[in-house]
Amino acid sequence: MDYNVWPVIKTFDDVMEKLQELNAKKVLLQLPDGLKPHVFQYFNRLSEKYSVVVSSDPFYGACDISTPDVYGDVDCIVQLGHSEIPNIKYPKPMIFMEYRVEKDIQIDESVFQPLRDLGYSKIGLLCSIQYIDQMQKVGAFMNSMGFEVVVGRQDQRMKYPGQVLGCNFSAAHSISAEVDCYVVVSTGKFHAIGAQLASSKDVFVLDMHERRLNEIRPETDRFLRRRYAKLYKARDARKICVVADTKIGQYRIKLANKIVEQAKSIGLEPVLLNTNDVRPSDYENMRCDAVVFTGCPRVSLDEGDKFPMPILTPPEFQQIFGIKDNSRYVMDEIVGVDEIVSQDFTD
Repeated sequence: MDYNVWPVIKTFDDVMEKLQELNAKKVLLQLPDGLKPHVFQYFNRLSEKYSVVVSSDPFYGACDISTPDVYGDVDCIVQLGHSEIPNIKYPKPMIFMEYRVEKDIQIDESVFQPLRDLGYSKIGLLCSIQYIDQMQKVGAFMNSMGFEVVVGRQDQRMKYPGQVLGCNFSAAHSISAEVDCYVVVSTGKFHAIGAQLASSKDVFVLDMHERRLNEIRPETDRFLRRRYAKLYKARDARKICVVADTKIGQYRIKLANKIVEQAKSIGLEPVLLNTNDVRPSDYENMRCDAVVFTGCPRVSLDEGDKFPMPILTPPEFQQIFGIKDNSRYVMDEIVGVDEIVSQDFTD
């Protein structure tokens, strides 16, 4: 069964109202690590009217709603901090409270002087979900300064124009021919590094905490040097674990099967595995030389140091073993996923 996802939910009062409309009785609550210190507040509020199960597991976002044994008997899943992925067929009604930053953040015109110094006038705007509203204000401000601002167009995996995820930069690709560079409205470096890896054009992050514009290419170059050092170690691998993640928004079994066939074609010994919980010890016990992980690319890129062997994204595997052109690093992006056939817990 396909369930409609509610429109934008910005407050917990909205969450309670939508649960009432659903006539829900039992609710699964998912909180990202940054909001878990507030778990008692949210649990107590929900428990006033509903039976509540809180997931203590870490999760990756709207692509990860736990497993059927957890959500099987609930009426609704409430996830905080993310927006839904439109092309996922969720097995339960979903309520996403997006946690947008709504306070008015003042940016001085001088912040954008580096763009003028470089001769950039056509600017592509991107953002993380928390800064959707701020991106629109930044765009209007930059237009008033004489810049020509273009907001990236999303694909079916993304909900909003300009929005980027760590696994999807379709909004950047869509306007590549129209802009001189990109500005990512966010905090930190993660989304901007991903956008830089996905594009040959300069990317800047407008850090909304520091209220400063930072060019991300130097940081991206450092990332690539570290990454290629790890990839170099995988060149002599022979026994390869190819892993399909069974999370509903990360399941790419067709790609995993393709990687297995490619590995065989060049004389490697691959095995195909399914997982919903990536534990380095599992692959250490299998005595494999390398892992190709087809789920969230952050596992390979951010958590690779936890593994005793190299863990690669599919494009990295194809590059390092010469299956595809290796002249430029290719970011692993998830556009669509394969349908998971599982038990239907609905009536």
